[in-house]
Amino acid sequence: MMRNILFAVFAVCLVLPGCAPRGSLTVLPEAARTGTVVEILVATSRGATDDATIAARARADSVRWASVAVSIPPERTLGTVTFPSTSRVDPKTDFLTVATRKFADETAFLRAVNARLAERPRGDREITLFVHGFNSNFAEGIYRHAQMAHDFRSPGISVSYAWPSAGSVRSYGFDRESALFARDGLEETLELLARSNAERIVVAGHSMGTIVVMEALRQMQIRGTGRALDKVQAVVLIAPDIDPDLFRADVLALAPRELPIYISVSGRDRALRASALLRGQAGGRLGSIQNTDVIADLPGVLVIDVSNVQGSGDPLNHFAVATSPAMIAFISGLDRFGTTMLRDQERPANVLEATVNAVTGVAEVVLPGQK
Repeated sequence: MMRNILFAVFAVCLVLPGCAPRGSLTVLPEAARTGTVVEILVATSRGATDDATIAARARADSVRWASVAVSIPPERTLGTVTFPSTSRVDPKTDFLTVATRKFADETAFLRAVNARLAERPRGDREITLFVHGFNSNFAEGIYRHAQMAHDFRSPGISVSYAWPSAGSVRSYGFDRESALFARDGLEETLELLARSNAERIVVAGHSMGTIVVMEALRQMQIRGTGRALDKVQAVVLIAPDIDPDLFRADVLALAPRELPIYISVSGRDRALRASALLRGQAGGRLGSIQNTDVIADLPGVLVIDVSNVQGSGDPLNHFAVATSPAMIAFISGLDRFGTTMLRDQERPANVLEATVNAVTGVAEVVLPGQK
């Protein structure tokens, strides 16, 4: 009985934003004349169907490589991703796909990565590798990364790792197993990107995707392949749906490297509250911790509390970092420093202290409320 009650709570919480259409790669090349085109390079461990499209639940034994050019519509609220309805497609308001391309193998993909990096001046040759979260289909993960790259005015190039989430609110258990399955593919992707001409790599994960990130990093360190992490300048965990004790174990395994790890947390994250209930976890998930004492001793970890920030079109408050216009303005304002704020232990404190409401030690930053 209790299990059914908890599932009902979880399902209701996560279905709230479900009135909008689910994402799909609607291809409209002429949308490039209306929107701003953002290219996302893609590594995926999702399987393919007989018609060669990306399957929702299938898991692939090998990583496949592609690129998706996304048109960001000019008429939308900052921080939002809008998909076309079944009856109407409008490049002024909808995210649309301009073009897609498949790469034959990792060698061809690496050539494409280096070609994109070569178009950037020295100092901007960086890669942002993004790992999507729970209940996310292929298009939704790609379009969300395109939105962030556009709104944050991200330097460098964008690479998405698409792991086999079922894209269903009823498949939390399946997604949890898929996250563990996907760590090998992310390790392969990181090792390949480390061989590129990138000057630095920032790895970002959202929600359950943070499990994929942390488990892959831990695995690489334990296997002795950690040299591939030499170019990783920071790890960013957005609303991490991960057990704090598991996170501790992962960070301690990585401790010799002292990777800077930035965590956004919120006491108002309803999705993580439901996740904790499902697990019978009184202390909550990492992304909703109220007391940083449990991780304050971990090397290189900075917690950014976004409890006072509300995202646009985000009733669960589960992605405030990417959906709040205030947060986007905050991060974009820091963008003039490039990724310095993600890798320099002196610079970030000075920048953040001048911008946030309170800094309680080196482990926590609390952002003020925004109207």
